[in-house]
Amino acid sequence: MKSATRLIPTLSQPIRFSARPICRAIPSRAIIAGPSTLPRLYATASNIHPSLQPQSQLQQDVQSSEGLQSELGEEEDLPSNINFEELSDEADESIEQALGYGDGSASIPRSRFDPVLLPLSSLASSTPTLASESELVISLPSDIFNQPIRRDILHRCVVWYLSLLRSGTKTTKSRSTVNYSGRKLRPQKGTGRARVGDASSGTRRGGAPIHPIFAKDWAQSLPRKVRALGLKIALSSKLSSGLLRVVENLNEGEWKGTNEARRALSNEIINIEKEIDLEPIIPAESDLSSKTQTESALEGENIEDDLQIINRFGSSKDLSILFVYSPNKSYEEITSFHKTIRNIPGIELMSTDELEVYHILKYKWLVMEGGAVDALSGVEDLQEELELVPEQLTEDSVSA
Repeated sequence: MKSATRLIPTLSQPIRFSARPICRAIPSRAIIAGPSTLPRLYATASNIHPSLQPQSQLQQDVQSSEGLQSELGEEEDLPSNINFEELSDEADESIEQALGYGDGSASIPRSRFDPVLLPLSSLASSTPTLASESELVISLPSDIFNQPIRRDILHRCVVWYLSLLRSGTKTTKSRSTVNYSGRKLRPQKGTGRARVGDASSGTRRGGAPIHPIFAKDWAQSLPRKVRALGLKIALSSKLSSGLLRVVENLNEGEWKGTNEARRALSNEIINIEKEIDLEPIIPAESDLSSKTQTESALEGENIEDDLQIINRFGSSKDLSILFVYSPNKSYEEITSFHKTIRNIPGIELMSTDELEVYHILKYKWLVMEGGAVDALSGVEDLQEELELVPEQLTEDSVSA
């Protein structure tokens, strides 16, 4: 008999929902979809520890489970419009569909609330832009990586960030900065001449300007929610264009130097050696002239056929990659990875705390770590809160 916990009814016409209560052991926030490596922290009334569950709730669960087993046992009494399908089969189909894309692109979600499945890549493999041999799939939250593209929001975020980098350089000296003393040039009375102050007065030659020019602050203001929306749209645009890759760890390549890192990230040209068939019969002199003409014509085509290009992130002169890591990553790992790529032009390393829309749009490729996806989706903060839940529940049970 199939287990009732792994089955879900598919209905052709609406019926009443089950009256079985469902609760979530979540303190304040809603669950945000994250990588598949972290479990979904849902807690129903059936998997809560019996010591933490009230007696009335236990009796209701027992009655509902007995009633459900009796309904499953009597298959003849089930309506004809109910079909049971296993959830595991649906999950396997979605994962196989995501792994079916050979170029490492993400699977298209059925609705805007379904997570986006993206195969994991590996910097240690010879093809880092394709799916890794481990055949692992990461679940990207749909509210971050499946936003509709809005060019106006992206433009506002880029202009706002560039305005922060702009500094006013047009300045002139004022009376307080001119290299003059504040001494009064002559007494106020008794000389018969006009009244004068110090030498820095704007009415005297060599004095300070009367209306000096100060450095202007070009910084603009942008609402926080607009900046957050722009970041989501930029990530969605990279994913939809197929230029987003997620790896387990940035240090998995274990590159020993800059040259090795450049060779691992740039395209590579390989010469393919073909077997040569040696003819034992020596051709006549008349046939030599005809063969030399055909060989010279096909010489260029044979050279191109013998070369094979392994596409990665681009040529060594046109690399444009942004590596994003989690803020919880250790300083030693960040330093070792930064030393290998800091002298390669067109490559940047950045944390999720420093990430802006301008950086995502500036570089062609975006390579994120699994922990960076957790930091952007808020899974790490939610996990810290959920770690306090068992302690609170035990304290409440002891006090009661």
